[in-house]
Amino acid sequence: MQVEDSNKTEVIVDTRGLFCPLPLTIVSKKLKEIPEGERLKVLADDKAFKKDVKFWCQETGNKLIDFKEIDGHYEAVIERGRGFHGESLIEKIKFISLGVKLHIIQHLLDLLPSKKPKYLITFVSIAEGLRADKWLKEKGIDKYVLLPVPDEIYPHCGLVFGLRDKDEAVKIFNLLKENKFAVEDIHIVDKEKKYPVLET
Repeated sequence: MQVEDSNKTEVIVDTRGLFCPLPLTIVSKKLKEIPEGERLKVLADDKAFKKDVKFWCQETGNKLIDFKEIDGHYEAVIERGRGFHGESLIEKIKFISLGVKLHIIQHLLDLLPSKKPKYLITFVSIAEGLRADKWLKEKGIDKYVLLPVPDEIYPHCGLVFGLRDKDEAVKIFNLLKENKFAVEDIHIVDKEKKYPVLET
């Protein structure tokens, strides 16, 4: 559904009845479907959404235009930005360093086709992917590789977990989801670079 407001089109997403991290997962997916500068109006009633959406906008480079509580639910207006690139000099350096590291790994895997991942797990933000990576490593789970998100999935900076085994990809995805990490989808790496979503 779309409505006109202040000369901007707002796509309305209703997440009422859903709890963390599902509202942000849905918002992240929908926001990636609209052009930069366009807006999304989100309806939510999860109490955690108020804090989560502000933090998520900061760490993804999107802009929280408006936030209010109406009739027992929240309404947030989010404008799609250009992606997070760091605010302070240290954040910018860390962001660039991470990007360089992920692209080097990607290029090395391009040279070794037999080692290339067949499944990619996406996240609502780079920070969420890094938190999930740290949590999994602490649990001794490391059967994946961090890679840059392909432009065909999302044209701005991001990271994915790359895996060769379908069952392992589904297992890690479900484990993260059960532990409230904001994972989005598992994409299949195909020859046409269309990256369809694996039905889990």
